[in-house]
Amino acid sequence: MERSDYMVSKVETMTLEDKAVEKLLSGKTFKDLPSRDKLFVAYSHLEKLRQLNGGYIASPYHGKNGGDRYNVFWLRDIMYATYANEYIGAYDKMIESYRLILRIFRKYRSKILLGARKRHYLGSCAPEVIHARVHPITLEEITHEWGHHQLDIFGLFLYKTGDLMKKGYNPIGEDQLEILILLRDIVLYLTTVRWYSDPDFGVWEEGPEIHSSSIGAVLAGLTMWHDDGFYHAKYSSNIDIYRLLAIPQEFIELGRKSLDKILPRESESRQYDMAQLSLIWPYNIVSDSQAGEILQNIEKNLIREKGVIRYPGDKFFCANPTHPFGNEAQWPMGFAWLSIAYSKLAQYSIKGRNIFGKPQEQIEKAEYYLERLESVMTEDGKVPELYCNGETNWNIPLAWAQSFYVVARQNLNWVYEMRELL
Repeated sequence: MERSDYMVSKVETMTLEDKAVEKLLSGKTFKDLPSRDKLFVAYSHLEKLRQLNGGYIASPYHGKNGGDRYNVFWLRDIMYATYANEYIGAYDKMIESYRLILRIFRKYRSKILLGARKRHYLGSCAPEVIHARVHPITLEEITHEWGHHQLDIFGLFLYKTGDLMKKGYNPIGEDQLEILILLRDIVLYLTTVRWYSDPDFGVWEEGPEIHSSSIGAVLAGLTMWHDDGFYHAKYSSNIDIYRLLAIPQEFIELGRKSLDKILPRESESRQYDMAQLSLIWPYNIVSDSQAGEILQNIEKNLIREKGVIRYPGDKFFCANPTHPFGNEAQWPMGFAWLSIAYSKLAQYSIKGRNIFGKPQEQIEKAEYYLERLESVMTEDGKVPELYCNGETNWNIPLAWAQSFYVVARQNLNWVYEMRELL
């Protein structure tokens, strides 16, 4: 199958939903719409990236203008892209997406088992590394060209599957025993490659380095299944999933010690990084003071006119690669991530934690960043991957960025409801 055929799994017809979006936008821009319509339009754009098997292509881009094709599956992108479904109540779609990730893990289980036998850094594209990018139909690996050893993919998967189970949903399907054995193999893989002390390629697929965002992701995933009470306050009922997957206390302690040691830095080469926002949302795995320092560092050093840079000196789509500092690509998704972080902090404050000031101050911050995001979205409501020299690149919309907008808008709506009930 040619790569240009990647999209054949998506039936491209004019649906009633498409017509509804056109009607809403008739004579208007996205920014002119009321918030309810914005949510509908943004989610509709995300749905066009969803494939029949429950995955999301990263963007519609076929590669015709050069560079990598994005109309393929990134495992991390799928898991974050489907987060929007939870926030609009479409849990069936979210579960379908996570079961697809399970299919991919099962397909490459031999790699997980091989990696679990190693006790050293696995390398960029070693034979025992699950690839971050696969074909959207065949699920075959696409390239060996860059760093696929990314621990946060496993951390995010463990965290969210455990979270869904604690909420009463079943992301692992009917073959529970077989899947639980696979999850055990994943945990063994993570621990034998020393996720708490050895390098990986991180969220941005660059390295190798030890990343706080990677350590935090795995720590959150293992904590969710171990659960010594850390996440209990999130749930209305106590479903003891720790009985299904044994996570030794030692792993939690090693991860916490390593995370505390590296914070507030992202890595040896990066004092701060947009990926560290994941430690606040979705994982909520850092202390209040650590969260405050992460936010302060990002707001002070990484915010630009049209988005948040990933880290200082980032050369990806850099306007001047020979002088990258000050010319980094600006990611609108960062505004959504900051909005989510502050609306989550507002929820905690309303519930009595009272961190970083009064809830209203956090709500205003969340609104501010959501407004900044909408100001750099396309006129029809799509979130670009990035801006370079004031212009977008060709990845419009970027699936997980589009999802983050839906999460940011909807979580702020929930905060408004909570505030009214006070």
